[in-house]
Amino acid sequence: MARKKPAAAKPSDVLSIAVTFRRPGDKLGLTKFAGRLSAEAVSAFRPEPDNVNQAINVLQQQGFTVTGRGAMTLSVRGSRADFERVFGTKLAERKLEVHQGKPSARTFFAPPDTAAWNPSPQLTDLIDDAYIQWPHIYMSERFPATGPSLYPPRVNYHHLRVPGDVVATLNVARVHRQGCTGRGVRVAMIDSGFAYKHPYFRENGYNISVALAPGAAHDDRDGNGHGTGESANLLAVAPDVTFIGVKLDNEDTGDGASILEGFQEAMRHNPQVISVSLGYDLVQPGPDRKHLTTLPNSLKGLEAEIQAAVAAGVVVVFSAGNGHVAFPGMMPEVIAAGGVYVDERGGTFASSYASAFSSKIYSGRTVPDFCGLVGLADNHANYIMLPIEPNCEIDREVGAHDGTAVDDGWGVFSGTSAAAPQLAGVCALLLQKRPGLTPAEIKSILRRTAADVDQGSANAASNAGTALTATPADDGATGAGLVDAFAAWRQA
Repeated sequence: MARKKPAAAKPSDVLSIAVTFRRPGDKLGLTKFAGRLSAEAVSAFRPEPDNVNQAINVLQQQGFTVTGRGAMTLSVRGSRADFERVFGTKLAERKLEVHQGKPSARTFFAPPDTAAWNPSPQLTDLIDDAYIQWPHIYMSERFPATGPSLYPPRVNYHHLRVPGDVVATLNVARVHRQGCTGRGVRVAMIDSGFAYKHPYFRENGYNISVALAPGAAHDDRDGNGHGTGESANLLAVAPDVTFIGVKLDNEDTGDGASILEGFQEAMRHNPQVISVSLGYDLVQPGPDRKHLTTLPNSLKGLEAEIQAAVAAGVVVVFSAGNGHVAFPGMMPEVIAAGGVYVDERGGTFASSYASAFSSKIYSGRTVPDFCGLVGLADNHANYIMLPIEPNCEIDREVGAHDGTAVDDGWGVFSGTSAAAPQLAGVCALLLQKRPGLTPAEIKSILRRTAADVDQGSANAASNAGTALTATPADDGATGAGLVDAFAAWRQA
């Protein structure tokens, strides 16, 4: 009998909370900083270790559990009642509006906009703020599959297979023939889970380990299916990396870790590249999808940790979104992975499924930077045949919409969830050749060597109803174009 995921009609009373700090000796805190949090600005907010230790002690005395400690922030867990008591506020249930993709939860608790905020005096001088983390969105849409088979099924439409088709289309095979396969490079991927008992992963002999983020469970399972499938994109491109999967989900409770907790856990493993195919959709409520113009304070802790990681030399890749106005993908310091569709004759087109927009939060920032392989909107982005855990959530919900059976352990899907790990794999190849490359240098190499795309349009939902169109040279729809791994590797 199929194992059912527990119903999640009500939001969890156990809250994931991001704690931020002030500059030493200053009233100004990280969430109150009026300017953009650049790498230089973030360094000014780096907390004193003694201050953090004192805050940990007080929070633990008040009933909270510390689940992650980053360079700039703490992640803590606590009950709804403890949060209301310690921070002098009342929480209300909120519904997450989801444009595309699977959210980690549909509802969550947060203070109303007019709620009082009176933190305990013991904490007032120690921390800047404490924000409940929103549910995150898995930025992919179609995930069929079933019983684990080494060989993918046949479907009667154009699609790509891993590893061969993805490797050939991104011009990776020529890099592999030079003996460069990512060996020795540590890559962390934050996602739903990683079911590496699938024969596809066993037979390919990948170097895989899985770390559980706070609240996650079962390091050999992936009840959602997203992480297992998307990781195959990364391992196709860079098969010999040291792969650390950071699992967020908990199949027993129906919830798990926040992206911030996952990012903090990833940084504990000293990665050189971090790939994340998740994010948040920063639009105002309502059908017109107007972009937010300021970053919500609840996300500033995650922003700070990403800034600190990039400043420390870690290459961070995020999906641009599938019609989403995606954060953290819009951060200028990360690589924002957009989408290009390559047809059966080799023609390249901007993916009508992938996001493309100008950020209203980061002035001058356009998304994406460049692109990986993503399907089209008119067939739900069914494009890349990928291995997944049989009977996972996405298998049960989507069934045979992609032409596969419901119990064969394979599904045809993409979205910018597929593009991010593809680009992360290319970054690992460059780092094997030149370990000293900085994140900015890698982004520059990939940008100037990408193959131009001058046909097709991106997803209109990400740009307030107006689809950006691909044109010769750099454009809003695909950035610099489709990544060319060999051209980039030669210039590294």
